[in-house]
Amino acid sequence: MGYGLNKQLLNTIVGLLLLAGLPLAHAGFGPAATARDWCKKKTLHYLEKRGYIPYNWEATTYIEGDNYVTKGVWRVDVDNINVQCTSNKHAKKSAGRYKILNVDISDDGKPAKH
Repeated sequence: MGYGLNKQLLNTIVGLLLLAGLPLAHAGFGPAATARDWCKKKTLHYLEKRGYIPYNWEATTYIEGDNYVTKGVWRVDVDNINVQCTSNKHAKKSAGRYKILNVDISDDGKPAKH
């Protein structure tokens, strides 16, 4: 009988932990995740086009004013390449700017005008 009580307590604890983790499970969806995915895709393409073989993508996306800002890191050989992407929160499609190795590139691939 003691075993049944411990098993029930364990199931309750596991259930509470799963409930506590639900918001984290949904953090990968939505507009911020779309902005992060756009940044990953654009910067990966940019780097591969120049002969790099990036791996281990890590990124954080946050809201700054009317924009989603994604700060990410690609690993290339033994180096880290930092990237930063900005996209408008109210844009109808994914578009924005990304910066790699201090080279600012617009969405159409042309150098940015400052």
